[in-house]
Amino acid sequence: MTGSCDEVMTLIGAGYETTTQALGWTWYLLGRNPSVETKLRKEIESVLGKRAPTFADLSGLEYTRMVFQEAMRLYPPIWAFSRVAIKRDEIGGFYVPPKSEVLLFPFITHRHAEFWDAPEEFSPERFSAENSINRPKFAYFPFGGGARQCIGNHFAQMEAQIIIAMVLQKFCVSLDEKHEVEAETSVTLRPRNGVKVVLEKV
Repeated sequence: MTGSCDEVMTLIGAGYETTTQALGWTWYLLGRNPSVETKLRKEIESVLGKRAPTFADLSGLEYTRMVFQEAMRLYPPIWAFSRVAIKRDEIGGFYVPPKSEVLLFPFITHRHAEFWDAPEEFSPERFSAENSINRPKFAYFPFGGGARQCIGNHFAQMEAQIIIAMVLQKFCVSLDEKHEVEAETSVTLRPRNGVKVVLEKV
């Protein structure tokens, strides 16, 4: 029972900020890429019309999923984390003793030209099934991986799809051009001073 309570507390305590930061960066990237927002809005209108999304709609909101995944590629909420080597290893010619702490940086890996074409561009299509099939498993790991992968992985992606769809059903979202957005590396990768947007009812 204790393990289950710990997992729930992890979802509540850690999950709200990471998803919030990821959605903030999503609105920022959509504001800078209006053609992506237009395509996204068309999918939402086609799948949902005016009704609220349900769990059954998630598979149809495929482009919505790709938009959120691409936002997390460029701005992963957990931009760095550590792991402890359970046995000796060698990485890139460097010896790693057992029990060494190794830092992993999704922010860097997600922009590595060896794994991503035009890595600085916001291109949700790179997460389509056909474009993802030959990508190395850990070229993209905003939720970590393996036995220590974030327990909220699927919940966060589901939550984000629903939120993005419901917001764009009711509003056009544009950036406040007077507000400068800059990434700040704290525990999470957050926009310094936030992301300011203008909402207009559709």
